[in-house]
Amino acid sequence: MEKQELYDVLPPVEERIKSPLSEGNGACATFAPIRNSAGDLIGVYQGDSQNPDLLGVRYTLDEFHAMADGIDAIRRALGL
Repeated sequence: MEKQELYDVLPPVEERIKSPLSEGNGACATFAPIRNSAGDLIGVYQGDSQNPDLLGVRYTLDEFHAMADGIDAIRRALGL
């Protein structure tokens, strides 16, 4: 699946998970799986709990892993 095709999917609000990183401050990042017609995980949706109808951002699995690894590297560099 091409990255642009991930934008054809808008996960239902009830499938979205609120980020524990931003849950305390009103506006909250939400994440949801993007699956193909066979039910395979093919991407990750990131949206905003205050504006659930906005398009949001889509990540391929490789992009999402790279983002998570990058955040972990920054955390270690800061000694956290």
